[in-house]
Amino acid sequence: MKAFILLLVSFVLIACSSNPTGTVSVRSVEPDGTLKEPLISTASLVTDGNTIFKTEADGSTDGNDVYAIYLTDAYLKYLADWWGVNEVIFVVEFTEAVTGETDSDITTKILGPYEKLADGIKAPFLNKALYGPKKMESDLLSMNIKVYEYDLDENDGSSAMLEFIAATAESFSLSNPITLGEIKLAKEIANTLLLANENDLVMEMDIDFVAGNSKYTPSNHSNVVPLKDGEVIMVKQEGCAVMTCYDYFSKDWSNLPGLLPDFFMLIPTTLNRAFVDTPDHSSLKDFNDEKLIVTKDGITEVDDQKKPRGLYKDKTWLRLNIVKGGDASQWSFRKKLYPTAEEVEKLLKNPYSLNQDNIDSILKGINDAQKSLTDATKQAVVQLTSEMSQNNIHFIEASEETKTSGLCLHHPENVTIINLASRPTDTNQTFLYKKVSSSKQGSCYTVMASPEGTTFTQGEGDFIVNYDVNDTVNVQNLSYLVRSKLADGDFTLSCHPNTDNTSYQLVLTPKEGREDKLPQITNITFSDANQVIPFTTTDQIIKTNSDFNQKDSVSLNVKDIFGAVITPSIPVADIQTCLKLSQS
Repeated sequence: MKAFILLLVSFVLIACSSNPTGTVSVRSVEPDGTLKEPLISTASLVTDGNTIFKTEADGSTDGNDVYAIYLTDAYLKYLADWWGVNEVIFVVEFTEAVTGETDSDITTKILGPYEKLADGIKAPFLNKALYGPKKMESDLLSMNIKVYEYDLDENDGSSAMLEFIAATAESFSLSNPITLGEIKLAKEIANTLLLANENDLVMEMDIDFVAGNSKYTPSNHSNVVPLKDGEVIMVKQEGCAVMTCYDYFSKDWSNLPGLLPDFFMLIPTTLNRAFVDTPDHSSLKDFNDEKLIVTKDGITEVDDQKKPRGLYKDKTWLRLNIVKGGDASQWSFRKKLYPTAEEVEKLLKNPYSLNQDNIDSILKGINDAQKSLTDATKQAVVQLTSEMSQNNIHFIEASEETKTSGLCLHHPENVTIINLASRPTDTNQTFLYKKVSSSKQGSCYTVMASPEGTTFTQGEGDFIVNYDVNDTVNVQNLSYLVRSKLADGDFTLSCHPNTDNTSYQLVLTPKEGREDKLPQITNITFSDANQVIPFTTTDQIIKTNSDFNQKDSVSLNVKDIFGAVITPSIPVADIQTCLKLSQS
């Protein structure tokens, strides 16, 4: 009898170590919070304004191709842990088929570890960024989400691995890998974790989002899951296995021949549910969304009058938020740590080789690599050398005739320009770029207003230049100003007496509303002589760096970067007053 009981208990413990993962239901969230099936006709991918569109070849998508995905929150109904206290990790993999190479097309993100979590609790995070903001460079975004629970007391190798992840997460940006090195490292860590703990899978979901594209046939009635602005809910229905739920064979008495085997399974099932954490009846039932809405707190139950009754706790669920728009240039900012990443990958092949000494050594290598990359990066500077550039500001003429502008960048030979974009600060106008020449130390582009053929709108902003130096992706902002040419009446000329009683300085002051033209002035000379006058721009004025004592009237030629010349002057009476004041 004792042997039978021991055998029975052992069988129960073995059975409970590999519970089924169950099925996952997906819903999209309406503006009023109600849930609906996410599939839509492909015709909507052409016309729906909330859809994220695939980036056009010429880049002219007006921001419709930029998006980000966030894991807003999650409720963990059941975690396959023996003692009710859990360690949880979220592993999310995104795939965009852009280059056809796994290392660059797949991004793996790791959230966690989140320790000491009980069943039936919200995960301890809020609105974690999973992907982006970035441009949608493919027709399809594949997303795989896995939630794992780890028994650190049962697996020393996993414990060391989780300690390593926690220690290196900030240095390697594992929660948001961008560069090739970070992506490979996160992928390797995820694979190692999953191999060591495959039986602790809490939830898994694969979903393909389809991007908008004008090339889809409007009359097509095929259904897809769109990549569009809004919320997506994923709800898990737990699976049922022998000795993890009652009525397994009889299916709640719907299959009468199954009553007999269910009778013999009563004792082991009861023991299993008494001593091991197993799904309850509500988490095993089919998912029904009729009396559910999504509020700021998450999935919420409502009564017949649609009044909230409380958080939905029958099943595990995840809540995703897809946001349209953002600054896609941030996607390329992470540093590439190839040597250190490769060294770590070798260690990750054997998770049991990780110990505190190894972790300390790895962290030192990371810090040294980051410092060397930072020092090298500081020496690489991208500069504007265009004819219409000065003081690292590029000027574009705002006129009916100007529809293009020439932009040239200069840089050291170890720098490679990756991408060029614009970020206006006071208008909505964006630019198109066409590379016209390149060399080891520079590149030149034709800049056009978008849409092509339109004129430039007066405003300002930054060119966002992503460049690679020593396998590190960096960003530099270069200012641009769209301005009209200088015109007579933009500035007044005056003299300011010096304290030496024999001389004065000349000051150019912009009239009200013309202050934005100060930076475009390039040259000042006397009208009756070819004498260049040095000047300084301070406090919204231009002050000459030379002193003058001539008593006749003064007239200057003031030239701007567009070639326009104005001739402000000072009458004799004002000059004499200036000198008289200096002599008093």
